[in-house]
Amino acid sequence: MPEIIAATDFTEIAENAVRYACGLAKACDASVIIAHSFIIPVAFSDTPMPVMPVDEGREIAEEKMTELVNKMKTEFPELPLTGKVMYGDIVDSLQEYIEDEVKPWLIVLGNSDVDDDSAVWLGSTVLNALKHLPHPVMAVPPGVSYKPVKNICFTCDVKHVTNELPTQQLISLVEETKAELHVLTVGNNGKDFAPDTVMENEELRMYLSPLKPEYHYIDSAEIDASIQKFVSEQQADWLVAIPHKHSFFEGMFHKGHVKAMIRMTHIPLVALHDK
Repeated sequence: MPEIIAATDFTEIAENAVRYACGLAKACDASVIIAHSFIIPVAFSDTPMPVMPVDEGREIAEEKMTELVNKMKTEFPELPLTGKVMYGDIVDSLQEYIEDEVKPWLIVLGNSDVDDDSAVWLGSTVLNALKHLPHPVMAVPPGVSYKPVKNICFTCDVKHVTNELPTQQLISLVEETKAELHVLTVGNNGKDFAPDTVMENEELRMYLSPLKPEYHYIDSAEIDASIQKFVSEQQADWLVAIPHKHSFFEGMFHKGHVKAMIRMTHIPLVALHDK
């Protein structure tokens, strides 16, 4: 049975992402682990001291987790559902957890669209998870509810297709959801469609042939706008990309583009990772 980890900080945005994960798990016959990681703040003075003992902080987190797990079990009574409380940075804690205890099919986080950096999941937390956790990671926008996944858009840079492409991750996502796959390449003024690029695209077609995807090409210098338009026209349910150093996605990870990336689409954004 596939396992989905849904990370939460117990905010409304995070709870919405947990609910999305539960809906997806129900549709895909998967189980859900709701994960939370807490940190004890430090009061700065002549002698910096934690504001409370770690055990007290854990007890508070466990109480909130029990409440959330029970709430989700009420909404999804037949879903295999557990909670996990950890100490430390959420991304580091998840990294350790998936190395030692579980190999998730998908990791789900809530994604904020606020205009400042006050939200837990805005900025470094979501971006670090999308970039570095070695399993597919999904960022769910606020207010997005689960619905059957019919169309998945995978956007990639065919100039850098190699045998490191995480084909199995993508195949698993498509097969579990039974969605149609659309592979989108956005080129810049014809430069990305030279003969050698076409040959590399044949390699991509070979890797993805079991999924029988539809291939689409857009000639435009406005990459993010072109993807947004395509996603809307195709009524895509998920946008999937690989945040490696050669992709457009990497450029969107630079600090100046954080808000542009997370607002680029109002559907879940999924990051795959090179082998």
